[in-house]
Amino acid sequence: TTTTTTTTTTRTTTRTRMGGGRFEHHARRRRREVTTTTTSAMGDGVPRDDVAVERVVERTRDARASSSTATASSTSTATSTSFGFVRFGFARDAMREYSAVDDDGAAFERARCVARVDGSETEAPTVYVIPGNPGVPGFYETYARELWGAFDGARTIEVIGYVGHTRGEYGCRAWFTLEEQKAHVRAYVERRRRGDDALKTSAPSPPAVIVGHSIGAHLALDAMRHLGTDAVDVVVGLMPFLSVNAKSPTQSVLNFITRLAPLVHAVGKLMDVLRVVAPRVRAALLSPITSVMDVAARDVARAWLGWRGLVNMAFMGRTEFVALRTAVDECPLIAHASGRCAFVYASDDHWAPLHQSDALKRLTTLDVDILVLDDDASSTRISHDFVTSDAASRVMAEHTARLIRQRERAVRAATVAS
Repeated sequence: TTTTTTTTTTRTTTRTRMGGGRFEHHARRRRREVTTTTTSAMGDGVPRDDVAVERVVERTRDARASSSTATASSTSTATSTSFGFVRFGFARDAMREYSAVDDDGAAFERARCVARVDGSETEAPTVYVIPGNPGVPGFYETYARELWGAFDGARTIEVIGYVGHTRGEYGCRAWFTLEEQKAHVRAYVERRRRGDDALKTSAPSPPAVIVGHSIGAHLALDAMRHLGTDAVDVVVGLMPFLSVNAKSPTQSVLNFITRLAPLVHAVGKLMDVLRVVAPRVRAALLSPITSVMDVAARDVARAWLGWRGLVNMAFMGRTEFVALRTAVDECPLIAHASGRCAFVYASDDHWAPLHQSDALKRLTTLDVDILVLDDDASSTRISHDFVTSDAASRVMAEHTARLIRQRERAVRAATVAS
C-alpha cells in the first residue's frame, strides 16, 4: 500500500547572489512543497524502504542574465529523496537529495546523509564532499552512503553540487567558471557553518572536513585557505586535479575540445532533441560511456547529459586548464594546508599522475599524508571515475574515513603540543 501526503509552506531564507565573481547575502521568499510517500511491505514479504520526497520551488532574479540579454527570472523544482537501510547492524539514516536555486538564478543540487542522533552533546564535524567535473551529486550518492556507514552514521555527509551542473532544466542560461564555483562552495560551507542555511538553524558548527574529488580537491583547499582552520579542519583530496599534466596527450586534446564552443553546443542540443524524439538512439549513442557504469550512475548520466550540463562542464573545464598552471610542488594551497590534508592517488590516472605525488613526497617541508592505491593489493580496481562503480565507491569511502581520522588525530596532537 502507498500513502502520499503533500504540504506547502512559505518562508524567508537567506541565500547568496553571485555578482562580480563573489557571493552577497540577501533574503527572498521560498515556497516549499513536501510530498511524503510511505510504502509498506509487499506481498512477497520483502520490506520496502520508506521514501520521502521534497520538492522546492523557487523564483529568483537572474542578476547576470538580466544585465545582458537573457531571462530575468527562473524557476526551480527540487526533489529530495530519503532512503533507509541497514549496514553492519547500524541503521542508515536518510540520504536526501534536492535542488535549489542560488540567487544568480542558477540551480545547484545538494545531497546529504544525516548523522544519527545518539544523545551526545558534542556534534561531530560535518564531512562535505566536493565533486569533480561535472559536479552532479547524484554520481556520489553511493559513495556518500558508504562514507556515512564508515563513520557508523555518526557524521553528516553532504555533497555540494556545482551551480549549473544539474539534471533538470531550471531556466538559467548562464555558464560558470572555476572561480565562480569556488566562490559558491566557500559561501555554502560558511552558511552551513553559521547555521543560517535552510538545512540547519542551530549554532555555528565545529570545523568541517572537506573531501574533494579531482578538481574538487582544488576547491576544497581553496575553501580551507579562505575560510581558515576555524571553519575547515581537514582536507582529503581523492585523485586530486591540482595542476595541468603537461605530459598527458589526453589533457591536451580535452583542452582543445573545451574551446570548440560551437561543437559543444551542437552536441548538447543534439542530446536534448534526441531525448524527446528518439530516446533509444540517444541511449545507444551514450552506451560507450554509460555501459561501464553501475545502474545508479548510468541513470544519473543519462538524465544529466544535455545542452546545459555539457556546456557548463566544458566551460568550467576550459577555465580549469587556464588556472591550474602552477606546478603541484609549488602550489600555495597545498603549502597552506600542510599538516591538515591528505591525498589519494591511483595508477594510470592522467588527472592525478603519480609523478605529481612523487613531487609532493620530495618536499621535506610539507606535512601531507599521501596514499597510492595498489591495484594488486585489492580485487577492486580504483580509477578516476570511481563514483560510477558501487564497489569502487565502497573501497574509496573506507580509505577516506581512515585518512580523515588519521589527519584529525595528527591535528589534535599538534594542537596539544603547541
